[in-house]
Amino acid sequence: MKASHFRRGTLALSLFLVSSVMLFAQKNDPVVMTINGHPTTWSEFYYSYAKNGDQNEIIDRKTIDEYIPMYVDYRLKVEAAEEARLDTLKSFQDEYRLYRDLQLTPYLVDSAYIDSVAMATYQSTMAQFQGKELRRPAHIFIALKQNSSLAKQQQAKALIDSLYTELTKGADFAQLAALYTNDEPTVKSGGELPWIGPGMALPKFEEALYSLEVGQFCKPILTEAGYHIIKLLEKRDFGGYDEQRPYIIESLKSRGIEEVSAEHRISQIIAQSNSLSDREAVIDSVLQAHLDNLPLRYLVKEYHDGLLMFEVSQRNVWEQALNDSVALAKQYATHKKKYAWAEPRFKGYVYHYQKKSDNKKIAKLLKKYGDGNWRKYIHNTFNADSVTVNVSGPFMCKKGENPYVDQYAFRSGEAKKRSRFAYHNVVGKILKQPESYKDVKSEVVADLQEQLFDNWMDSLRKKYTVRVNEDLIKKLYKQEQSK
Repeated sequence: MKASHFRRGTLALSLFLVSSVMLFAQKNDPVVMTINGHPTTWSEFYYSYAKNGDQNEIIDRKTIDEYIPMYVDYRLKVEAAEEARLDTLKSFQDEYRLYRDLQLTPYLVDSAYIDSVAMATYQSTMAQFQGKELRRPAHIFIALKQNSSLAKQQQAKALIDSLYTELTKGADFAQLAALYTNDEPTVKSGGELPWIGPGMALPKFEEALYSLEVGQFCKPILTEAGYHIIKLLEKRDFGGYDEQRPYIIESLKSRGIEEVSAEHRISQIIAQSNSLSDREAVIDSVLQAHLDNLPLRYLVKEYHDGLLMFEVSQRNVWEQALNDSVALAKQYATHKKKYAWAEPRFKGYVYHYQKKSDNKKIAKLLKKYGDGNWRKYIHNTFNADSVTVNVSGPFMCKKGENPYVDQYAFRSGEAKKRSRFAYHNVVGKILKQPESYKDVKSEVVADLQEQLFDNWMDSLRKKYTVRVNEDLIKKLYKQEQSK
């Protein structure tokens, strides 16, 4: 009884919210087109037009007359995707929910939860400080690796001792730090470091720092990183919670506390429903509750429909054209003149090598495995221990597009020598014209995709009923522009 009561209540609330929004739409937001019986209101259409026609984001801004057929085509593709049930694919649902949840997280942020974490963080920090204050130091740092030779250790020790002697004679700490420190980020600030509290620095560094009074500097100390001379610039109490809260909250936000608090709130809602609800139902109820927030509503819908449009286009056009070798060969054979070259092309590889004796071996290997896994054979034969051969390609280029191809294939010009490799060459052949569609594949694929797209869109226009009230769209558009 409890379960059915809870579900009926949730369903009633959702229906009430949807009905309220639909009533608002009927009065203030007229339907401007229907695609396969599914209505598109003016606000949804204009949201898409305004966003995709933003002059700051798009160079080729479309007029309202140009955009109407583009939007119709967009809706037709979404219809085709939904009819093919692409919205039931797990890959689609996972990606859509990830984006949707990202947009809805701000509406689930639990401020009380964040405050409780901030207070716990403050209390933990205070316990760690054990009554000590914050200290702001500067240091002169001479780096020294732990496995350094005895000579380097002695050199570093002599340098840090000489700098300490200079300081005891009245030398300026900041000037010496700027000249000698190995801590690059602090060079310009004269060795100044951020505020430090207990447990925030290397133990020996911290011990020396907390032994100083403001203005004092310590004798050279050796830590795991190297030698330091530390000067205490300032010290102050950590401060009360109200003072530190904004900084703690900011730090927590940078580490994703808002997302964590939203998940905490979702868990609470599920628990309060006696586990009769689940995460998906909670997120959906948030979206339903904000349907009157049209920018949010259309943003989420735009991503939903955009994913569907991409997937259905991929299946019906892009992948089909890319993988159909028979159709590609036919496209090339039918329009061979279109793909003809005005000048020859080099088809092959450029290689650089260290040993002159390897030239013929490299060329033979690339000729044998050039259409397959040549990288594996180059590595195993020449580069197993160190890189002595470098291969790039395959190329399909004309004169003037690659200096090594120009010199070694077209016998023109002289390429710049590469310091690591003494020798350079090419392997391949010069073609006066393409031998097959594979030599001009990108152009053939693009043309086949365009043809498949046009045929597909023609079939969708015949399959689905489209009704567009262009007069109403233009009237409402003029009203919008006059505001």
